[in-house]
Amino acid sequence: MNKILVASVLIAGLSSSALAAGPKGSSSTLTSALELLKLPGENRRMVVQVQGEKYYTQFVSLAFNEAQPMSLRWKALMAAAEARGPKSTPDLMRAGDSSQWFMRNAALIALSEVNTDEAQKLAQKLIKDKALVVRSAAVEVLEKSSSPEVRDLLWEELNQKYNFKNAHSLWIRHQIVDVLAKKPMDRELKTFAGLLSDSDTRVHLPAVRGLERLTGVRLSDKPIKQTALVDMWKDYIKKNN
Repeated sequence: MNKILVASVLIAGLSSSALAAGPKGSSSTLTSALELLKLPGENRRMVVQVQGEKYYTQFVSLAFNEAQPMSLRWKALMAAAEARGPKSTPDLMRAGDSSQWFMRNAALIALSEVNTDEAQKLAQKLIKDKALVVRSAAVEVLEKSSSPEVRDLLWEELNQKYNFKNAHSLWIRHQIVDVLAKKPMDRELKTFAGLLSDSDTRVHLPAVRGLERLTGVRLSDKPIKQTALVDMWKDYIKKNN
């Protein structure tokens, strides 16, 4: 009840400041859209759910306006997606082709909420993005897919040069292994076993989890150091394969 009352007050205030919103694209509507985006997150979402369509054009304009700060552009793109749902897909796909990493990142996150099929397509493209944070967001989106082709893509990305810096493994690699280990396939047993010797110790534990799920075996139910557990699995693999 309190949320409804708060939303009603906020909507009334915004409508008043926009002079009943005025014609689409008017300066008063733009001002009101800016005011809306500056609201606290929960309040903003409540108003967008009710009146978002009215501000959609302004949200998109603000999102693609390079004179605006990154945080406002991010909020504007998210508000556009929430306001129009799947119908916002063309604008979100355009953001996915932006030269700015945060727009590509925002596009992935927004699409995953309103159009999962297109989000998957964009994620398969952006998993090769030059920005690490965008590649990481792509992995999160692809985690929702059970497609063998997507799994093959994730395995392929694991050892790409751009996922290393000065020969040191980047954190996205253990993110990828963690995703792959949640629903491992029988044909991947040797691959998971090989990761036990990876130079990045962060991939060892998710590799162990993958092996446990594939074999149904737990080598220790007691707290144990990761290095000891990894050694136990190396011995197990050697004896049983």
